[in-house]
Amino acid sequence: MTPDEVAAVVASVTYKPGWTFKLGGPLRRYVCIFATTPDSNNPTVDRCTQHMFKIPDHIAGRRELARWLFGCLLLCEQHECGEFFRMSGHRPFMPHHQDEGSPYELVERWDSP
Repeated sequence: MTPDEVAAVVASVTYKPGWTFKLGGPLRRYVCIFATTPDSNNPTVDRCTQHMFKIPDHIAGRRELARWLFGCLLLCEQHECGEFFRMSGHRPFMPHHQDEGSPYELVERWDSP
């Protein structure tokens, strides 16, 4: 797909209220998903989180790109689920942030308080 075709598909995507999509990064080779959701540490306050995914070099067409974008959303939701899931106040699946590792890796933190 050409960069313009990719941009048109990304621009056509909608999801939940508060979630938006755009191209960004070097040479616009990344999909940026912005999610405005309640803060998992203070659910009375909303925060905007940016998720970035490098677009694969060899996307064959619109359907393949749509499937890839859908997979990116599933990773974002898995991350958010890990932040909000609690057992007696403990978050055993709290995802990585910043320099800890991939924010989309399923993490288990049973040894945490």
